[in-house]
Amino acid sequence: MITAFSLRRDGISLLDSMIWYVYLLVLIAVSFVNDFYSSRVWLVISGCVYVLCALCVLSAMNGGRCNWQGLADAKYAIVVLSAMVLLLGLQMVVPLERHAEILLLGDSLFSQPSPAWFEPHGSWSIVPEKTRWLFNSELFIFSTFVLSLALICSRRRIKQLLVVLLIVGFTHSVIGIVAKYSELILADSKQLDGHFSAARGWFVNRNHFAAFVSLCLLGPLAFQIKTLMSKSALRLKFWVSDQFFSYKIFYILSLLTGLVALVSSQSRAGFLGLLVSLSLVLFIVGQLGLVQGFRFRRRSLMIPLGVFTAAIMFYFGSELLVRFSSDSLLGERTAQWSVTWGAIKQAWLLGYGGNSYADVFQIHRGYLDFRQVIYNQSHNDYLHIWLEQGLLGLALWLGLLILVMKTACKAIATTSSSLVSATLISTAVVLLAAIIQSTIDFNLQITNIRYYFFVIMSLVFSVPAIWQRKEVSQK
Repeated sequence: MITAFSLRRDGISLLDSMIWYVYLLVLIAVSFVNDFYSSRVWLVISGCVYVLCALCVLSAMNGGRCNWQGLADAKYAIVVLSAMVLLLGLQMVVPLERHAEILLLGDSLFSQPSPAWFEPHGSWSIVPEKTRWLFNSELFIFSTFVLSLALICSRRRIKQLLVVLLIVGFTHSVIGIVAKYSELILADSKQLDGHFSAARGWFVNRNHFAAFVSLCLLGPLAFQIKTLMSKSALRLKFWVSDQFFSYKIFYILSLLTGLVALVSSQSRAGFLGLLVSLSLVLFIVGQLGLVQGFRFRRRSLMIPLGVFTAAIMFYFGSELLVRFSSDSLLGERTAQWSVTWGAIKQAWLLGYGGNSYADVFQIHRGYLDFRQVIYNQSHNDYLHIWLEQGLLGLALWLGLLILVMKTACKAIATTSSSLVSATLISTAVVLLAAIIQSTIDFNLQITNIRYYFFVIMSLVFSVPAIWQRKEVSQK
């Protein structure tokens, strides 16, 4: 009996470890996938995630490791995400007769004939087949979020995840920098819309490269902030020796490499988003005294980062500075937002359906002087959601973001662990940077960036629920 029990326990432990390491491998693989969700590679990755979910449930039912408290703490976030997925499902099946014609073309169809390519359906979504792909994508992201909540259940796993993010971010940053200065284009050149001198790595859009690098900076930021919370950080000579004569120098190296990649991408929103979010989060943490029991001085991080950023801008940022001094900071975005807002006003409550932006914009643009390309996003995530999913969909998304930020602030204020504090502060920084950038970009609509965004978001709920070793600094 004892032998059988021991074998069963060892088998469950082995299954737990296998699930976790496959999860990390999938996380690494996702960073190199830039196809649409309908591509074969995303379907394979989705299958892997669903299999991991099933194995995780099997393991948990047999006494395996699972962050039950993290799942419980995230119950409201799970409910909101479920509502977002359900909303997309309803858009495909709820019948609304002549919804599309009335919204897009007016009630008098004989006086305003519809375009030959426009074949509306009698459902809430004017493009139910396209909505179905978005539904599948969001279901995949939802599953990833819940899986992450369950799997991140120990301090060791937190550190392993941070190391993976650090390595992935460092790798993509180096690839992007080397490709830029070697004049190599690793993405499909037919999809590029200019800015050929910008660093972009494997990403088609340089802004998305910047957004991805910014999210991966969670790793080095968390380790660096944790180091600054230690006793040795209180005295300069100990801090220098601890940083530059140990493995911790890689934290600084990866952080600086990420900043160089960010500047080299020439993404104004990506660069400013990170700086603004870092300053804002550290200001709030300091002003409200959220970090309890640690002598964490904001200037210990902000002053060196400011100096390094200025040096990076001097050596690598000439092209970015030119873009900042450009007369047209937003380009054609303002005209596109105007057309988008006009479309929103006709369907402000229910929207036109997920993935309908391209069809709606094509009709509403009329004969305005836009480039002859397909506009399938609005360069503003909030307007995009409002147009496609109405005020209800926008309210759900904003509610989720507010919930996550409030939970992060509360957790930072109550934790007794420097690892947890550093992870949560860094998580808040990179999430807020992505949210800021999404006001003038569509970074969170790109599947691999969205995948990382929700994996990182899960840390807000899972990390505080993990057993915390007290690491209070001496006064």
